[in-house]
Amino acid sequence: MMLPLLGLVLMAVHGTRAMDSEEVYTSLYETSAVQFLDAPGHVQGSVPSYLRGGKLIRNGCGRFEMGKHSFSHVFDCFSKLHSWDFRDDGSVLVSAKFLTSNFFNKSTEMDDLWPSIYFGVESPRFDLAKRTAAMKNSMPSSDANTFDNLNVNLFNLGRRSPTGGASVTALTDGLTFRAVDVESLDATFTQFENLNAADNGTMSSAHPKHVPGTRTTVNYYLSNDSMLKEKAKLHIYKQEFGSDTVDVFFETEIDFTPYMHSISVTPNYAIVALYPCHFKEMCVMKSMERSWTGVSGCFEWDGSSNSTKILVVDMNSGKLATRAEVPAFFSLHHANAYESGDGVVLDLNGWDDSTILHQAVFEKDVLLDVDARNAFKSDFIPPFFRRYEISLQGEETVITDLPTVDADTGVDYPFDFPLVNPLFAGVNYCIVWGQNSPFGGGSDSYSAGTWVKNNICTGSVTPLSFPPTAFPTGDALFVPDPSSDDEDGGVLLVCFRDGTDGSTFLSVVDAKGMQEVARVRGADGEDFSMPYAFHGVWVPKEERE
Repeated sequence: MMLPLLGLVLMAVHGTRAMDSEEVYTSLYETSAVQFLDAPGHVQGSVPSYLRGGKLIRNGCGRFEMGKHSFSHVFDCFSKLHSWDFRDDGSVLVSAKFLTSNFFNKSTEMDDLWPSIYFGVESPRFDLAKRTAAMKNSMPSSDANTFDNLNVNLFNLGRRSPTGGASVTALTDGLTFRAVDVESLDATFTQFENLNAADNGTMSSAHPKHVPGTRTTVNYYLSNDSMLKEKAKLHIYKQEFGSDTVDVFFETEIDFTPYMHSISVTPNYAIVALYPCHFKEMCVMKSMERSWTGVSGCFEWDGSSNSTKILVVDMNSGKLATRAEVPAFFSLHHANAYESGDGVVLDLNGWDDSTILHQAVFEKDVLLDVDARNAFKSDFIPPFFRRYEISLQGEETVITDLPTVDADTGVDYPFDFPLVNPLFAGVNYCIVWGQNSPFGGGSDSYSAGTWVKNNICTGSVTPLSFPPTAFPTGDALFVPDPSSDDEDGGVLLVCFRDGTDGSTFLSVVDAKGMQEVARVRGADGEDFSMPYAFHGVWVPKEERE
């Protein structure tokens, strides 16, 4: 079963008519069925030459219904890919295509949702026969005939597509994958030769990491030989760039099945945080009941009696270097980690518990209602930005809340989707960028937010200045400037919705000054709207060849 992760969601085509900004934000959660390949983009400003030959591909939502049924939860949308191809001649080609997963293909053939078990629940509820089929279709499988709505992330494992070209891998928090051809965006079923959902388990991370200075990927998966058991086994593995196999270098038994969306990696250590957020596999059996509300109800927080346990694993010896127990917390996205003296430092965004997985604001009906989503402010808990300094000598972990307040204005900019210069991933660093959370800048509007630059070393927090009606639509990507050694030498690639007409544009932002240097829209007269894309990948020119 796939467990799609957090972010916000979806867009509709509205042409270029004038629109109210709240109306535009509401349209983020409506279907956009348009598909096109290599449409000329309209470039405004100056695109840095080092982007030429590279391609940005984003993964997110594109459709919320099929035939008689619709999704009730934003995490269940049909996956849709969008890409920006920076050509050698300075032009940019824009594409939009649904991810051709088994789930999408079967649903299209049926003109209805292919019965599956979702994070939320389908509307109207399936009848008993389809609820039975949903259970069967969602069982772990080693072949392509499985539920594989991979709408969360893309990652470059260096593997080739069936045509022999470069591909990136679409994934969520599981062991089902699709290889996406970088050029055509065609998606085909793929798996590792020695790792699949049927034999090895269903839960993993949608955010693998590369070992610093290499293209070797590190990730984990959890296995459980019986749904009746609470215990699970944690496996951490490496995959050499382009390899069809993985090498498991660490295994350990744990007393429950934790939900972990991210991990961290330094040159010598893999870092995994076991949050006391239990995934109850037997709970899935309740999907046969008409009162079932979705997989979201199968996560249980047990932080009142359990700590968060941070495992630091030596990737060279395959042994546990240390295990730190800290007050219970929950995180979706790690920012960075690095080695320091006789320990490691882990920075992340998080909360004191896993309430975010259950909040009603992620239900589609709430997000479509301006008053309902804005009323969420009374229950909104902004994420913290926190550092854990973990000793390898058994000393107490030092915990520090890092600043998120702009000292010049006094405005707090809590954020998630943390991003660092990839050349500084896994090593000592200063700067992290992130998406300011809802109700940004103290606003009463859920839609308010921007991107911010946080310099941990100086304490400065710099927001990206955009009109309040320009809405960031998901994660950003950092592309380093090869001529610069500066940590902030490069650009952010950030997608926005234009709050005046509902169209989408890609903003190329100077990461140092947090100023836009270029913008890519649809071709003149053919502006388009795209989903709130959760995450994506930058494929440099040399990796497309």
